[in-house]
Amino acid sequence: MKKLTALVLALAMMCALVACATGDVPSTSPAGSGTSTTGDSSAANDPPAPNTPPAAEKKTIYILVKVLGNQYWSIVEAGARKAGEDLGCNVVIIGTAAESEVEKQVALLQDAVSAKADGIVIAPLDRKAMAAPVSEQFKAGIPIILIDSSVDTEDYSAAYLTDNIAAGRLAAEAMLTKLRAIGTPEDKEGVIAVTVGSTGSQAIIDRDDGFKEYWDANAPAAWKVLWDEIKVNDGDAQKALTFGQDFITSYPNLIGFFAPNNGSTVGFVKALEESGRTDITMVGFDFSAEMEAIVRNADYNVATVLQRQYYMGYDGIKKALEIANGGTVTEKVVDTGVMVVDNANVDSAEVQNVVNGG
Repeated sequence: MKKLTALVLALAMMCALVACATGDVPSTSPAGSGTSTTGDSSAANDPPAPNTPPAAEKKTIYILVKVLGNQYWSIVEAGARKAGEDLGCNVVIIGTAAESEVEKQVALLQDAVSAKADGIVIAPLDRKAMAAPVSEQFKAGIPIILIDSSVDTEDYSAAYLTDNIAAGRLAAEAMLTKLRAIGTPEDKEGVIAVTVGSTGSQAIIDRDDGFKEYWDANAPAAWKVLWDEIKVNDGDAQKALTFGQDFITSYPNLIGFFAPNNGSTVGFVKALEESGRTDITMVGFDFSAEMEAIVRNADYNVATVLQRQYYMGYDGIKKALEIANGGTVTEKVVDTGVMVVDNANVDSAEVQNVVNGG
């Protein structure tokens, strides 16, 4: 009888253990959805604690670049995406197909507002035409962060830009240094040709002004910049190439090319390579694949002004998110800095760190 009782008790304990092991487990629901990037979702597998309020919805920051997918702007876009990943916000990247599409940029800005963006990062295509649209949205309470270029209004939250006048001076100094390094006669007339992506971009206007200021103060009288013959290429490198070819054909005394933006630089680089004119000195902006290749070719006398556009994208998103979350601005305009890159320093740790977004 005792053995039978013990057996019954053992069976009862086993049934109880099986019942515990098969009990219901609380289900989990997916973390919030992302558009271009998402933040930390490590808590997605943890069950919600009783009476815990729902997690705050992710903020969404729009970034309007000038030319979507362009070599220069693709680096800005990479910085913006990384900020979204690091900071846990949605990042929506939009832009135009050409620097001349100012009306399109106005429409894209309105689209971002209509989509209830929590903050907007924008690279204005035209300092005058974009002033009123930017001001209107800022006054409506939307955090507005400028990158790359400014506008004719103080109605914005913050700006992350190159000091473009200083960058223009630096470009002129580099041009003079290189012309003198190869022994260009200072008493013989020579001309410098210029092409620009836009006449309305404040960044380009400032770079040209800085270049002119330094040049007029330091260049030999015989070396002239063709300011009255600037060619506008709308950010189209193919147009810039054609202008470069025309300058080479028209000016036997051409000694230099100056290109104050990426598309212009790429076009002039191709004009030099196609013509084989290693005697023409060039200073451009940014670090496209074309510019890197010619900088590494010691046959050419070329330099470029390297901007930190990756950080414009990253820090622009970061600041917009901070303001959207109630933060404040302590420094309204931030100079993101530049450096001159040529064959002598292209592989330095400092240059490679900027090129690789480190």
